[in-house]
Amino acid sequence: MRQNKKHILRPALALCMSAAMIASITPAVSAAPSSNELAQTTSGLETEIDDLNRELSDLTVELENASVQIEDLAAQIETAKLDLASAELNVDNQYEAMKDRIKFMYEGGNSSLLHVLLSSESMSDFLNNAEYITVISEYDRSMLDQLRQICNDVEQKQEDLKSQQEELASLQQSLESKQQDLTSKINSASGELAKYQEALEQAKAAEEASKTAQNNQVSGSLSPENSSGSGSSNTNNGSSVDASVSDIALFAAILQCEAGPSNYDGLLAVATVIMNRLESPSYPNTLKGVIYQSGQFSPTWNGSLDRVLANGASNTAYSVAKAALAGTRHSAVLNCYSFRAASSGASGINIGGNVFF
Repeated sequence: MRQNKKHILRPALALCMSAAMIASITPAVSAAPSSNELAQTTSGLETEIDDLNRELSDLTVELENASVQIEDLAAQIETAKLDLASAELNVDNQYEAMKDRIKFMYEGGNSSLLHVLLSSESMSDFLNNAEYITVISEYDRSMLDQLRQICNDVEQKQEDLKSQQEELASLQQSLESKQQDLTSKINSASGELAKYQEALEQAKAAEEASKTAQNNQVSGSLSPENSSGSGSSNTNNGSSVDASVSDIALFAAILQCEAGPSNYDGLLAVATVIMNRLESPSYPNTLKGVIYQSGQFSPTWNGSLDRVLANGASNTAYSVAKAALAGTRHSAVLNCYSFRAASSGASGINIGGNVFF
């Protein structure tokens, strides 16, 4: 009887343990956003970044135009200052000349005003001489009025130009503030995009792991072939390195240039070599310094790296870059510091179309 109970209890206990293990796996996967949801969010962020970049480009053009207008107005203000100085000088000269004529006419010996009037031979001659004196006085008064008007016009023009310059300077300051805000938004959105791309890769791996767990019913661990596509060649014995968003983007771009956009093993092998160099005293001590070291990585000078940076690296390249920075390495190239294309005929460890040594 006891033996029969044992035979019954053992399968029941095993079934309960299996159910418990499946239950412990499934909620962790289903609680996270699905890969489709993350893909939609990632696509939305990419569209948002594209729109912000276009807006930033238009704003930059507008800012350049405002700067050109400010420079033009500044030149016009300087010209107006010269015109005003010239007009004021003309007024002064005209005023001095008028004073000399009046002084001459009223105090000038035989040619004085009184002599001119009294020396008239007839009433007609007297009136003509008086009219002559009046014409001279009116001419002086008219010239002074004209010169004063010119000065007023130049001063008004100068004030108007200054006002326009101040408005443009205010506009330039506003545009620069908007430019800074847009740049901040782009950086923030780029950071969010990188996070969601990483989460998307993790979600895909989790969904694949869930399928494997369901197919096997109960499994103590997932098979290497189904764990995020990295294969059994991964090792986590490397040092982690803090990196900015721009460093991650640069790292992912050089990996894609050297190993392609989707070759996980090839990408990780190249990443391992770069991280080996970063940790070696024989190479630069920054990620950017290693990548741009003279004569090392041809994409840095043949234009391919710039093209990938302009378009953005693949999700797989981003995932490998972040994993390498977190300490993941390719076990086959832990001691390698260089690689060549397999077509070069170099000898070494062939991974993903490159030979490592």
